[in-house]
Amino acid sequence: MNMVSWNGRLIPQDDFILSPSNRAFRYGDGLFETIRVTRGKPLWADKHFSRLTGGMELLQINPGANWSKDLFTGAVKELVSANHSETGNARVRFSAFREDGGLYMPIGNSVSWLIESEKLDQENFVLNNRGVHVKEYTGMRKGVNQFSSIKSINAQLYVMASLYKRESGLGDCLILNEDGNIIEATSSNIFIVRQQQLFTPPVNQGCVEGIMRRVVMETAAENGFEVKEKPLDPGELENADECFLTNSIQGIRWVGLYNNRRYYNTVSRKLILLLNARALR
Repeated sequence: MNMVSWNGRLIPQDDFILSPSNRAFRYGDGLFETIRVTRGKPLWADKHFSRLTGGMELLQINPGANWSKDLFTGAVKELVSANHSETGNARVRFSAFREDGGLYMPIGNSVSWLIESEKLDQENFVLNNRGVHVKEYTGMRKGVNQFSSIKSINAQLYVMASLYKRESGLGDCLILNEDGNIIEATSSNIFIVRQQQLFTPPVNQGCVEGIMRRVVMETAAENGFEVKEKPLDPGELENADECFLTNSIQGIRWVGLYNNRRYYNTVSRKLILLLNARALR
């Protein structure tokens, strides 16, 4: 039976019941991390812990005196060991939200958290064989503010963009900010390649501050690529040599088609090999 971790206590998933006054359910009052675990090791745990802790501070959620990186990683490892001991390969979601109670005004600011996991069949990052077809989602734009970069549980924009993706038969949708610049996809950051230089939108454009985004930037720079942060308007994609998407579970997905612009995957293929080597250091 699959288990979940509720505030550090393992319980059967089928026995878990969310309170009607839960603030994640009522108001989307919280945030989350999606973590890839390989051979029982949460990849880039330091970066995930730092982003989650910074997000809680921004939302004025108090993690408590016992909160630490060891508690965070230990709870993830414990759940993966309970659910996936045969391989230790899993996709983990760590959700943190304000304690139950209150209307818009919370009763308190202490944290509650839930960890879920599902098995991953692939141990390594694997580049997609067929390039992703992407288009812009124009039904809603993302505002740019101090909360834009966190992994918020309140994800209506991404839900609506994903519905459009399915209805349109696309591989993914590109999200626009309030200025009409492309900032990310539904669950990924975006990079373009031009003349062996990598470009990705800066966080002040409104994109989520992705863990894999940071890892790819570091890995590329360590291996001789020039990496720059700059706003990406649609014309930048039309003139790019390559385009790819990044997230913590899939690593890199290369984009094959944007509007009528086709791309190859020479740099994407090199980078995913470097990611696999770095993940197993």
